[in-house]
Amino acid sequence: MAYLTEAEAARFASKQKRKGDCSLWQDPLDKDGYGTFYFRRMNRRAHRVAWFSVHGDLPEDRVVNHLCRNRACVNPQHLQAITRRENVFRDSATITYINSQKTHCSLGHPYDKVYAGTRYCSVCERAKKKRLRAKWRLEDTLNI
Repeated sequence: MAYLTEAEAARFASKQKRKGDCSLWQDPLDKDGYGTFYFRRMNRRAHRVAWFSVHGDLPEDRVVNHLCRNRACVNPQHLQAITRRENVFRDSATITYINSQKTHCSLGHPYDKVYAGTRYCSVCERAKKKRLRAKWRLEDTLNI
C-alpha cells in the first residue's frame, strides 16, 4: 500500500475479511452499506481509502465504483474510478437508469424528440400543448 504508512496499512488490513474474491469490511457500515474508517483525522468511506492506498488521490470529477456491486467490499481490484453520470447508469436500481431504458411513453408512442437533453413523445407533447392553450384561453377572459 504505497500511499499509506505501515501503521495505517496494518490498521486498515485488520478491519477486512476475505470472502470469495471480495474483501469485506468488518467494522461499522454507514446507513448506505459502505464501510467507514477513521483516516488522517477524518471518518472516510473505506472503499475510498482502499482506492487511495493503491492509486493515490481520486480525480475531482470521479467517484469510486464497485465492480462487484458489493458496497462493503474494499478489494482495490474491484474498484474503479468513473464519472458520477456513468455510475448512475451502471446501477440498474436507480430511477435514472430505469428511465434511460424506456423507449416509449406510457401511451405507447416512441420518444422521438430531444429538447435540452430531455426525451419526449411529440404526439403527447402536441396534445398537452393543445389542452393548455384551451385552458389558458378560458382563463384569459378579463371581466373588467
